Amino acid sequence: MVLIGAGDHDYLPGIRKEILPWSEETEAAGVNSFDVGIMPLTEGPFEEGKCGYKLIQYMACSLPVVASPVGVNKQIVESNVTGFLASNNDEWINRLIELRNDPEKRNKLGGAGRAKLEKYYSLDITAPRLYELLLSVVDRWGKREH
Repeated sequence: MVLIGAGDHDYLPGIRKEILPWSEETEAAGVNSFDVGIMPLTEGPFEEGKCGYKLIQYMACSLPVVASPVGVNKQIVESNVTGFLASNNDEWINRLIELRNDPEKRNKLGGAGRAKLEKYYSLDITAPRLYELLLSVVDRWGKREH
């Protein structure tokens, strides 16, 4: 297991892992080397407010994902379409084993994740939405010059 930017915490005791430092220069190559992207979270106010950027990065690399059903993760991950939501240790283990044992399923879920990313989260989609949002704010305050 490879963890990027995880620090010195003992995540998943007993499981062999490699912890790589995070850097902008190596992040994309690191993520592209994964078979599955994971985003485990506990439930709490901080976690509820986290964005799903990590999941979107995984999906951009056509990776299937396994994530905790917390916050925006529930909107990003379509269970058994782009990956899985896992609520407890048994679900996490079962989903990861399933993906380890089924490369065809990994490819199918990863491809569906990439398609969802392109449809909802790509720059081509989000930039015009942001532009329109900003214009609406300006219009609302009555300061837009036509």
